[in-house]
Amino acid sequence: MTTHLLTRAEITKLARLLEIPDESALDFLSALSPEALRAFRERATDLLFDRDSKRLQRVAAASALVPTAISAKAAERAFGPVLCAAVAGSVEPERAVAIARALPAPFLGAAAAQLDPRRTGPLLAAVPASLAAEVARVLIRAGDHVTLSRFVGAVPEQVLRAALPLAEDTDLLRVGFLLEDKSGTDRLVDLVADRIPGLVRAAADHGLWAEAIDLLDTVSPANRARIGDIAAGLGPEVLDGLLAAVHALDAWATLLPVTAGMSPDGLCALAARPGVHDPAALGAVMDAALDGGLWLELLPLAEHLDDEQRAFLAARLAAKPDGELADLVRRADEAGLWAAMLPIALAMDAGDRARVAALPVLHERPVLRTVLGVIAEHDLWGQGFALVGALPEAAQRILASCLGELTRGQLLAAIRAAAASEHIDTLVAVALAQDADGRARVLDILDGLDDLDEFLAALTADTAPVVWDALVEVREEIPPVLRARLADRADACGHPETAAGLRPADAVGAA
Repeated sequence: MTTHLLTRAEITKLARLLEIPDESALDFLSALSPEALRAFRERATDLLFDRDSKRLQRVAAASALVPTAISAKAAERAFGPVLCAAVAGSVEPERAVAIARALPAPFLGAAAAQLDPRRTGPLLAAVPASLAAEVARVLIRAGDHVTLSRFVGAVPEQVLRAALPLAEDTDLLRVGFLLEDKSGTDRLVDLVADRIPGLVRAAADHGLWAEAIDLLDTVSPANRARIGDIAAGLGPEVLDGLLAAVHALDAWATLLPVTAGMSPDGLCALAARPGVHDPAALGAVMDAALDGGLWLELLPLAEHLDDEQRAFLAARLAAKPDGELADLVRRADEAGLWAAMLPIALAMDAGDRARVAALPVLHERPVLRTVLGVIAEHDLWGQGFALVGALPEAAQRILASCLGELTRGQLLAAIRAAAASEHIDTLVAVALAQDADGRARVLDILDGLDDLDEFLAALTADTAPVVWDALVEVREEIPPVLRARLADRADACGHPETAAGLRPADAVGAA
């Protein structure tokens, strides 16, 4: 929960304690921390209850000396709800419940508004669910969300199950926002799991996004993801309202942990909204991710952004010094998020890609194996070769040792992607850097290509000499037909010496 929202909730509760109808009269306190406001509120509550504690204990003792009906009558007509609330914690729980049963629900609601749950735990635990539901109905009708919020964490689950169906979705949002103990939010959400779509819709329809965003910030990762997916399924207008509120409240640090667990469909819907495309919003997202420790939470969403947005993220990432950049890459690797990280790295310009490729973390065999696997699994060869080509020669050799783990289909996809791009040099260099068995596998695939002409056409007069030299070096391993075709292509590209080196000695002599 953002500090702003915590402070707002504390001011609302303090205004209620001090019986100030318009809480805006306390706006001057908004500069204080929520912790300071809560400490002040609890101290004020203690002073109000403690100043007459001895007298109240005598009143409580006297109530035990008369029949329940008389005690109830005296409570209603002589003491009133404020005094009854002050005495309640000093009365034996069973006796207090018996008296409460004899009192009308509106009176109990007025008394509940004055109770301090910290002092009445045994009493609250003893209140029957049916009686608690009657009081809850009174408080809900009165819109007394402050009182309701104070009791959510203090009453047994059966009481909540009886009372929650009486509340509207807007009531639940307001009560959740004002909860004293936010660790109980999951308990509340789990009890109303079937109403989550209604809660999100209520936030959109009634301008209660601040309350809903607070809810997202205080529930478990599983509930965050569930609520996020439900919001995404409610349509563009709901998502647009959520994003506008997040931006206005600067609550991106709350939203990113939500996206971390959302489904691909939910993330795709969210990433498509204009509120995510805005440069100011993207800048705030990156601030939260890079400066707020939410880098790993950003990556699942980044995987669904378009090229322009990825380029923006890539530029912000590239602005980090090498040490921080290496740490971010390492964290993405350890979290198994290369599928999301790789498109960002590939969106960098050539200079920044070279910086990433030069990082020591990208020279480690386990990391390179993972990167290669992600490129192959997601068929990112067209872009992936740009990063592979930027790797130092030593790292390319390590990568070459991992090619054997690819399927024949994946290798074929790599060959065809290289032939259709300007990265044929990279493919040949890495493929021929394998051991003999690995080279034989690739050469066999090449020899059987139906579209071998396309591959050969990718070899041009501008192809790096090192590529032609590598082919000559392994000429004895190249199948005869493929070898002859490569020699003819070398001739056509103006490399007669390479062509001669590829042809068998007897063929060269005959020529």
